[in-house]
Amino acid sequence: MRSFVRALLLMSVALPAQADTAFVVGTVDGIATNSYGAPRYVGTALQPLDHAGFEVISAIDADTETLRGLVGELVAMQEEDRMVIILAGRFVHFEGLTWFLGREAGVQGLGSVSGAGIPVQLLLDIAAGSEGRALVLLGPEDQGLPMGPGLNEGLGNLEVPEGVTLAIGHPAAVARFATRELLVQGRPLRAAFERAPGLSVQAIDAPDQPFMPAPVVTPTVPPADQSYWEAMVALNNVFAYQAYLNRYPNGYYAAEAQARIAALQPPQPQLTPEEVEAPLGLNRTQRRQIQRDLAVLNYYSAGIDGIFGQGTRGGIRAWQRDNNLQSTGYLDAAQVQRLADQGEVRRAELQAQDRAFWQQTGSGNDEAGLRAYLNRYPNGEFAEIARERIAAIEEARAEQADIDYWNQTGRGTNEAGLRAYLQRYPQGQFAGLARQRLEDINAQQDRDYWSQTGANGTEAGLRAYLQRYPQGIFNQTARQQLNALVTAGNHGQAWQQARAEDTLDAYRAFINTYPDSPHVQRARARINEIQADNQAWQAAVNAGTAQAYRDYLNIYPDGRHADDARQRLQTGNADEQAWRTARDQDTVAAYRQYLDDFSEGAHAAEAQARIDALTGGPSDPAIGQMSQAQLQLAATGLRRVGLLPNGNVSEADIVASLRRYQRSRGLEETGMLDRQTMALLTVEALGGNN
Repeated sequence: MRSFVRALLLMSVALPAQADTAFVVGTVDGIATNSYGAPRYVGTALQPLDHAGFEVISAIDADTETLRGLVGELVAMQEEDRMVIILAGRFVHFEGLTWFLGREAGVQGLGSVSGAGIPVQLLLDIAAGSEGRALVLLGPEDQGLPMGPGLNEGLGNLEVPEGVTLAIGHPAAVARFATRELLVQGRPLRAAFERAPGLSVQAIDAPDQPFMPAPVVTPTVPPADQSYWEAMVALNNVFAYQAYLNRYPNGYYAAEAQARIAALQPPQPQLTPEEVEAPLGLNRTQRRQIQRDLAVLNYYSAGIDGIFGQGTRGGIRAWQRDNNLQSTGYLDAAQVQRLADQGEVRRAELQAQDRAFWQQTGSGNDEAGLRAYLNRYPNGEFAEIARERIAAIEEARAEQADIDYWNQTGRGTNEAGLRAYLQRYPQGQFAGLARQRLEDINAQQDRDYWSQTGANGTEAGLRAYLQRYPQGIFNQTARQQLNALVTAGNHGQAWQQARAEDTLDAYRAFINTYPDSPHVQRARARINEIQADNQAWQAAVNAGTAQAYRDYLNIYPDGRHADDARQRLQTGNADEQAWRTARDQDTVAAYRQYLDDFSEGAHAAEAQARIDALTGGPSDPAIGQMSQAQLQLAATGLRRVGLLPNGNVSEADIVASLRRYQRSRGLEETGMLDRQTMALLTVEALGGNN
């Protein structure tokens, strides 16, 4: 694209070169509903740029034709020092293409947008084609207009050419930067952007150099300094220039004196290759270009990253060897230029070969030639065109196959052909027509079957119709007629079945199926009875006392939960018997046995309190909370992972070791053998992981 822009510059009408050029445009669509004043913002930059010495090319609310004329003026300026491009207003994009629209654009689609705006990438390439420094500022503004087909609001992905600085932000932020930070003389570009937080810098060229150079100050030479220098120049030897430096170490001619001393003194020892290359100060961009030149000459095959590692140094050594140069792996200025010249020549040769093969394979006029070209030049000059043409050929082939299969399956004249077509081409050219015809066929079959079965009004016919067409055209009519027939017959069999199941679901299903049945009231009454029974049982379970279960049985002696209530009463009696035994023995072992058998028993709290009283109270809240079986399991696992010694240990030792284990594994430190601790301890014990 840079070569294209240079061609534009050469073909344009030559104008006197200006010191600096500024291209400033702000637009708002004539029918916009949500403008924040992009033209007003960027309009404030015109006068400051003019005062700073820029030749300003500008327009406020310009139509597309005017914008294109302004672009022509910009190309014709042939800027060699500094170029600033500022666009604020309405941008639209499609994938990697972005347009800046004129005020008359209105609602645009992908097919018409190129005639309603200018490509942003073109302006970036124009900026890259200038000989001086180039800065592009974009201020997109959502102006409340809908997008046509294929377009999206705002900026798409922009390819920033080398040597161009690009920043994006609100039109107000763009104008503020252009009128303030940018125009400060001598301020490095990076420092200027740091003072503009409202801008997003996409690319920056020479960040540590000022965009606006510092004013040139012409120093004045003191008369004594001037006279002494002239005297030493007349002598023109090392001692004379050294005498000048001794008297005027920071004098006006100090640098020249040092240079003359270096020229008159014997040559210094030869520099190392590293010392020869270092003064070149190669930046990242220059290093990337060297890698590109090496790559095109087949001396380098790694990434173009601007980092000189072993691959780059090896490529330089090989190139130097083939060019009869000292093979050091480091470059001097002459070698950099020589390498660049060779790379440029080789690129031209490759481009010529690329174009020749394109012509040889038919210039893209047949598929075989296109594929042959892409096979040899997958990234060639015409690769994108070749891929587009192959895609078009394949699309046409697929469309023809679609048409052929439609014809082969009967052109939609029968159901089997329609279904076969849709199975192969669900999104085909005739898919919509095929589905519509299938719907028509299905609808006719539905009507025919209704006439055969349902229209006679018999229960068997209605059921047969609903079984085949549960969502059919006559679905509602069939259900109403069937319900009326069943209701008229008292549908005793369905009621008997619901009574036999005697569940809430059975009664509710009966009501939903036969809402007009005389048994509906009885079904609802039975639902209420079952719900009352369930509520009474839940109240007894929540209370959890023997008296609560007896109260339930008094009300519902034959209730749905009567057997469960009697079982729980028997369990409660066993609880009381075990508690009396523990109280009679009154030992720690007896109380722990009770807790093992009835951990949720009615006297569990009393048993634990008695254990605490007999043992003097636990030193750890977890002591006394685990059964003998749990203590034994914990001790076994802790021994296997090395956290508990063999032999007799106390419950306090086990609890303390459990806490240490839980803490080291990131578990909740309870001192209890809970499910998560037990699972992890078992896995580690089996695996021998300590």
